[in-house]
Amino acid sequence: MSNPLLVVNELTKTHVDGAEPITILDNVSLTLNAGESLAIVGSSGSGKSTLLHLLGSLDAPTSGQVLIDGQDLHQLGNRAQAQFRNQHMGFIYQFHHLLGEFSALENAAMPLLIAGRPVAEARAKAQRLLERVGLGHRLEHKPSALSGGERQRVAIARALVNEPRLVLADEPTGNLDAHSANEVFALLAELQRELGTSLVVVTHDLALAARLDRQCRLDSGRLVDSVEPVALQEQG
Repeated sequence: MSNPLLVVNELTKTHVDGAEPITILDNVSLTLNAGESLAIVGSSGSGKSTLLHLLGSLDAPTSGQVLIDGQDLHQLGNRAQAQFRNQHMGFIYQFHHLLGEFSALENAAMPLLIAGRPVAEARAKAQRLLERVGLGHRLEHKPSALSGGERQRVAIARALVNEPRLVLADEPTGNLDAHSANEVFALLAELQRELGTSLVVVTHDLALAARLDRQCRLDSGRLVDSVEPVALQEQG
């Protein structure tokens, strides 16, 4: 019997614009097992990024639950949420959000440093991951000296350096050319399997989505039943 890492129960998000509330997410429910990967696809404005933000407790739902290992994230205070994210979650965005004044090594080590781990330990662990993603020769380079694909590799190392239970990725290859996108996505999926991390990826790329364990689609804020990879490819 499976023991889900992530359980989402009837998640709803509305936004009041003038007199009428606008429903962005409408009673979304899903589960994700430990070590499983899930792609969420859908047209622009379907609620994909909003769902990811709610899963990461970066936004608050109007109603519903997000449980990770049985912990309801939205019942925690702001400080406890931030601590939970740092200890158990990793985030990757379309735009890398690296800190420009710090080196690749310092950026990758940042979650461990924020958690109060010793500097030498944080740097050693970040260096191992950067070497694993092919950037052992770029440790002291700042983001401005790295290519787009290299920056995303640093972002992947940063997201995984604290060995999170769950990684949330929002269009992680959306700002890359096709070749770099394929390399970065393959690397992310490979590391996710190696570390046993659960992975949720929001993407518009149906071919990449089909490479994950499961796929589902958001349509006007509602979650459509899981879509088989073949069906995904046919939609394109």
